[in-house]
Order: sequence, then structure tokens, then C-alpha cells
Amino acid sequence: MEITKSDKDIQGVKDYIVLFIYIVINSLFIIKYGENYNIPLLVFYVVAFPVFGLLYFKINLRTVVYKSLFFSGIFCFFFISIYLNYITDGNSLNVDRWSALEVGIKAILNGEYPYNIPDHMRRESSNLPVLIIIGMPFYLLFGSVGYLQSFCFLLFSYLVFKIFNNYKERLAVLLLLLLSPAYLWEVYVKSDLFSNFIIIAGFTYLVWGKLNVKKISKPDLVSFLAALVMLTRISSVIPLIIALLKKFWGFNLKEKIRFALVFILTAGVVIYIFFQNVPDLNTFIKHNPFMIQGAKQPLFLSILYIVIAVFLSFKVKSFYEVIYWSGMLLFVCVFVAFLIYIAEYGYTDTVINSFFDLSFFNMSMPFLLISIGYGFFKNNHLRQ
Repeated sequence: MEITKSDKDIQGVKDYIVLFIYIVINSLFIIKYGENYNIPLLVFYVVAFPVFGLLYFKINLRTVVYKSLFFSGIFCFFFISIYLNYITDGNSLNVDRWSALEVGIKAILNGEYPYNIPDHMRRESSNLPVLIIIGMPFYLLFGSVGYLQSFCFLLFSYLVFKIFNNYKERLAVLLLLLLSPAYLWEVYVKSDLFSNFIIIAGFTYLVWGKLNVKKISKPDLVSFLAALVMLTRISSVIPLIIALLKKFWGFNLKEKIRFALVFILTAGVVIYIFFQNVPDLNTFIKHNPFMIQGAKQPLFLSILYIVIAVFLSFKVKSFYEVIYWSGMLLFVCVFVAFLIYIAEYGYTDTVINSFFDLSFFNMSMPFLLISIGYGFFKNNHLRQ
């Protein structure tokens, strides 16, 4: 397939848009958490980032150098993140994602309803069931769900290794992660949001290969895993629709029914396990994660994003496009809500006084990081 100059120009615009969004998200974290040094840090970041990027492109070292830096970077940061989690007292943090996850885990292990128990900041958990299940091994083995971040970092590193073709590309994406204030903040506060969407990005990579490369005809495992992924966070429906809907539409009637049955049965069993101990209907209505997550923005916007995801599903032709549009749409979902908060409460209350949770932007970050890697190295987006 011949690539025209117009196609290259459009792709170039897309590449710089996603890079700009990456810088914007990280800049917001610097502004909010840079304390008395936020403006100097922001200026340094905005100036240093493109300079470092240009130097990285211009300088070509031996493959063994990039390979050594890639694996040593993974090794060092993995153990740094473990140590950071060990020495940081979660109860001293003004962030309760870790606490909400642990409350849910303890409740399930004790046979209690997990969504009406306050965490250390007196808030109720909004974690969907499967995210609580994912956090369980880390709580049971290590005593803290914060270690989930460390192992999801390894998962992201593995994805980078599998997706990109050489060590210069792999190291570049790894550096984009490790030099991201948004990600470093997540690691420090033991948040699970970034990790959640690393898992979703990993699932997207898996199913794209299963359904579009290997052309499997009876994707029961894909249906089973899709149900589990959807029950980690409501917004996961966006990358799931973009990656899966077109393929599902192409199934014959028997395959569609089989896929739907596996999906519904899996979701039904998990939901039953988590909601069987709810005291009464009134408690469920007032205390459930679907209401908490769904209340972040107007319903009509949520419906609009789903419609856009459906449209995109029939337009994407490569794994790059699935990742790119998933990241872009997830960013738009959060950015529109962010603008609504600013319009209603003003900048100071929205950002400085935490009326809006900036960490929601991290839902798009794993997808954006991979998209940047595709876009800026040898037209990777044309290869898959």
C-alpha cells in the first residue's frame, strides 16, 4: 500500500498532538504538586523535554548500549518502586486509592459488602470487583496493594519489549514513562489507576493479535478476559469497544451468541460474588461503585463517548490505531470533565484545592506512551 504525502502529513499532525497531550498532562502534575518550585520546574520541563528528545533522535549508539540501559532501567526502577512503597506510610497520604482497594479486599475476605465501608479518608471504595481481585495477591503476599504498581511496571516494560522492534525504540518509551511526573506521582501515592490501564493496554495487545493476526474462530478466552477487564473500571469500555466490536460484528450468529454467553456468565458470577452480601436494595442503590464512577460527568457525555468508540471500532485498521484512538478518547473524556469543573468552580478550586482528581488523566497515559513510540520511530504505525 502506497503512502501518500497527505497521509504522512496527517500522521505527523497526529504524532505531535499526542506528544503535546503527554506534555500537558505532566505539566498539570508539576503545577499541582511542584509546591513552591512549580513554575521553575514547569519551565525546565517544557524546555528540557524537547531538547532531550532531539538529542535522543540525533545520537545513535551501539545496540548493546540501548539494550543495557533498557534492562538496567527496568531493574533499577522496579526495586526503587518496591523500596518507595515500603518506606511510604499510606495513612500519611492525602490520596486514598490504595486504602479504598485494601478496604475492598478485606471486606471480601471477611464476607462483607465492600462498598459501604469507609477508607482512611472516610470515603467509600469505587473499585470494580476485578480490580479488587487483582489487588488481592499483593495484599496477601506483601501486606500492601502498593506493590501492584511495581509488577504492572514490569508488565508495561514487557509490552514495550514485544511491541517495538529495537532497543532504541524500547528505551525511548521506557524513558517517557520514567520521566513522567504523572506516573511518578502514582507510584509514590500507591495509586492503582495507571496500573489498571496498563493491564487494559496489555489486554488490547493480546486480543488484537488473537482476533486479527491469528484469526481464531472461537474466541471464548477473549470473551472471558474482556468481561474481567470491563469489571476493573467502567471507562475500560472505550478501548474494549474500539478493539473488539468490529470483530464481534463479523462473527456468525452462533459465534456471537457464544461470545455473549461467556461474557455475561463471567460478569454475572463476579458481580454475584461481590454483591451477594449487600444488606438490602437501598444500601446497593446508595453504595455501589457503578454510581460513583458514573457520576463523574453528565450521562449524555458518557453515551456520546460510547457512540464515538463504536464509530472508531469500524474505522481502525491496525493495533497502532486502536491504541491511538483509545488514548485520545480517554483523554477527551477526562479533559471535558476537567473543563466543566473549571467553568463551575474556577481554576484554583479545581486544580489547587483538588475539586477535580488530576489522576484521571492517567487513564489515557499507557496508550499515549505507546502511541508516541509508534509515531516517532520509523513509521511503526504502518507496520501492524
